[in-house]
Amino acid sequence: MVIDWLGHSCFKVTIRDGLVVLFDPFDASVGYVQQDVSPDVVVVSHDHYDHSDLSHVSGDYKVVNTAGMHEFGNVTIECIPTYHDHSGGANRGINLVSVLSVRGITLAHLGDIGCVPDADVLDKLQGLEILLIPVGGNYTVDAGEALQICDALQPNVIIPMHFKTPDSTLDIAPLHDFLEATEGEYDVSYPGKNYLEIDKASLKKRTRIVVMEYI
Repeated sequence: MVIDWLGHSCFKVTIRDGLVVLFDPFDASVGYVQQDVSPDVVVVSHDHYDHSDLSHVSGDYKVVNTAGMHEFGNVTIECIPTYHDHSGGANRGINLVSVLSVRGITLAHLGDIGCVPDADVLDKLQGLEILLIPVGGNYTVDAGEALQICDALQPNVIIPMHFKTPDSTLDIAPLHDFLEATEGEYDVSYPGKNYLEIDKASLKKRTRIVVMEYI
């Protein structure tokens, strides 16, 4: 699969057979350039403006925004309810964690997860190859909580998202805070591009953080 980072928490995942899945498209106020995308599936973790804007999405696509298992040929996407805050959803509501599985590769997009999930959710997320995780705090888990989740899940690849950059308008922490919290624990890779091509053969022996460039 090919994972393209389009800014903030928005990723386009292209499966080898051509299926395109778009996660959490944002609106213009977030600060990143909205790219025109024609996916087959759009996964929306929750209905906030920085995760659910479809104004630049076109074509005959299916929106996935409910809990449960969703099937698209040989691709499955399981959406698991979590909380967008530390108060059981009382402040910001429910957030869906989405687990995409295809040909022995499992990828989880954590949306705007707002706290370290309970043991039942962590159990469901065991065995991941790829973890897309917010690290900027304020609206989501912060660097320390993100590290707790990574340590509990031990994915092969960790891709940080939802952090402050020169393009972002949101009041969230920069990536540096997460990298500082994880220093010495995981390898860090800087591919110098906004996409990652990955399959079983390209997985490493040690967990690594992949820092994508916004281009």
